[in-house]
Amino acid sequence: MKVLPPLFLLGCFLAGGQAPAQETEPQKPVAEVVVTATAAEKDPLDAPYAVDVKDRRQASSGSRTLPEALARTPSVMVQKTAYGQSSPFLRGFTGYRTLLLVDGIRLNHAAMRDGPNQYWSTVDGYTVERLEVVRGPSSVLYGSDAVGGTVNAVSRRPDRGEAGGGWQWGGAVYGRYASAEDSYIHRAEAQFQQSDQWAMLGGLTLKDFNDLEGGADVGRQIGTGYEERDGDFRLERYLANGMTLTFAAQTVRQIDVPRTHKTRQGLVWHGTNSGSERKREQDQVRDLVFARGEWQDAGGLFDAGSITLSWQRHAEERDRLRTGRRRDIQGFELHDLGLLARFQSEGFGRWSWGVEAHRETVDSFRDNYTAGTLTGSAVQGPVGDQATYTTLAAYVQNEQQWGDFSLLPGIRFTRISMEADRVANPNATGPAVVAMEDDWNALVGSLRGQYLLQQNQRLYAGLSQGFRAPSLTDTTAVDSTSVVERPSRGLEPEHFLQAELGYKARTESFDWQVAAWHTWVRDMIVRSPTGASIGGTPVVRKDNVGDGWLHGLEADLTWYWAPEWSTQVAAFYMDGEVDQLLLPAGRVVREPSSRLAPLQGWVVTRWQPLDRSYWVEGWAWAVDNQDNLSLRDATDTSRIPPGGSPGYTIFGLTLGWEVDKNKRFSLSLENLGDKDYRVHGSGLNGPGRSIIGTFEVHF
Repeated sequence: MKVLPPLFLLGCFLAGGQAPAQETEPQKPVAEVVVTATAAEKDPLDAPYAVDVKDRRQASSGSRTLPEALARTPSVMVQKTAYGQSSPFLRGFTGYRTLLLVDGIRLNHAAMRDGPNQYWSTVDGYTVERLEVVRGPSSVLYGSDAVGGTVNAVSRRPDRGEAGGGWQWGGAVYGRYASAEDSYIHRAEAQFQQSDQWAMLGGLTLKDFNDLEGGADVGRQIGTGYEERDGDFRLERYLANGMTLTFAAQTVRQIDVPRTHKTRQGLVWHGTNSGSERKREQDQVRDLVFARGEWQDAGGLFDAGSITLSWQRHAEERDRLRTGRRRDIQGFELHDLGLLARFQSEGFGRWSWGVEAHRETVDSFRDNYTAGTLTGSAVQGPVGDQATYTTLAAYVQNEQQWGDFSLLPGIRFTRISMEADRVANPNATGPAVVAMEDDWNALVGSLRGQYLLQQNQRLYAGLSQGFRAPSLTDTTAVDSTSVVERPSRGLEPEHFLQAELGYKARTESFDWQVAAWHTWVRDMIVRSPTGASIGGTPVVRKDNVGDGWLHGLEADLTWYWAPEWSTQVAAFYMDGEVDQLLLPAGRVVREPSSRLAPLQGWVVTRWQPLDRSYWVEGWAWAVDNQDNLSLRDATDTSRIPPGGSPGYTIFGLTLGWEVDKNKRFSLSLENLGDKDYRVHGSGLNGPGRSIIGTFEVHF
């Protein structure tokens, strides 16, 4: 029997005492503020976009990873290639067609892969104050990749002290235990304040995940566990003129994350097949350091704004062991230097404008071994070696208000250039090493409008463009992650146009938002199976043949039907088709878009007595089967069962207890029926019946 770790025991000890009765408060939560949608602070009700805000507890203790905090969000599906590689799909897109920001700074980079990948899991949810989710294109404000949606992980900030308060300090410990994978998450943090002039917050998070238990029939999924070590630091200086200076740093280390479905330990379920490799594990590193100055109410052209200098490092190393004692170790290290300047001013409406620049440098490698002996080093790793990727952009947006009607037009210009000095020649003839370079320009616009029907009801509509420039992965990859790729010349940017109509409201008894959207797709880079394979992995060809469409409906309603009771009902549907290349014939065919989220919905009922410090929440989540498969989906038989992914319904129950303002506990029972299920496109099944306990203690 395992011994509970020290932090978990410490949290329980510090909680102590009896829960005092709470003062009567309204059942309905206070509305959040969202910035990501329009670049200005707004109540989500006033933003002409489909917006959700996830608070700190949803982004940390209530969820195992940051992507999992987005589960059960309209038009969002969180796929898991591996247990440490969760990848959200937003309105039908994932990977480098969705954008993740950390405090407004792009996490996306030029070596990010197509399709589901691991990078969103490299943000520690315990550092996040809230997640702002904007569905649909946001390329005017955020540039390339902001197609399916944009998520901004807004970090927690230290508490500012009081004037004349001198030096003060405090701390907190957090913990999470889950029985399905026998996992522990521990976090300890400290913060200091010097009057109202300085404040600092720093912490360490340790995460240990053992093998995941599936449902009643699947049981233990061998070879799925991994470790993670995270740290963060934030220092803020408050100036007399109202400006805030920030210096912040984050580091995430994921250790030996297995991609189990590619190995012999892969789960055979509903006809899926396991892989042939003996081992495939990945180490992942993300470091972020930034300095920022921000201000408000300065007047003039720079009335409000922020200037941010950032450095971000992504490093990964994959260790693969195949039959015949063949082993290869490959990876890359990417450094991203960034400048982001955003400003706002008044005069003929509210203006938001700014510039953004990034300079990414990449080194990659691959070493091959047989029977433990180095047999050679390849020209490059997963992307071209000695490569650079440079982005320059400028945007402007104006908000006009005429009575009950508001209009939000915007435009952005982006120039991107790429150079790679060492790329493996994809041709059978010629030198083994070639150089590649290219550049692209993009001009995109957006027009959003909103009409005030009544005081708390809004009707909005929008037409927004999105784009994605070819990345180093598109142009120089020789990777064999889920498919075998080859370097490709002559690729052009992808273009997207989404029309959206929505209605949102907030009354004393109801909150709701509904939206219908349609996306036109043009020149999307499609990876088409050639019919050949290497070591059982399909070889693909990349072309700008992906014209098509996606559309969907989403609805989210919360009813506060009694002083102590509320019920949320939400559902979404989507469909889409994109042109794909049928090889070797070379014929273009229109097939379902890859990994479309199936029809699904959920119900959550919450009971919170007004004069007590506890609450109870029960939920049910129902997902339809998905048999609309792309050509590539149909060949991905280690993740998607032949004929498609079966549907499922699972249930859960949570009890929360707020001892006082400094101590909180929760106990959850998830997948009560011990159902075997798999999120569409995942490489492993979801957790079976599980007990999850969390605590948060401040001192």
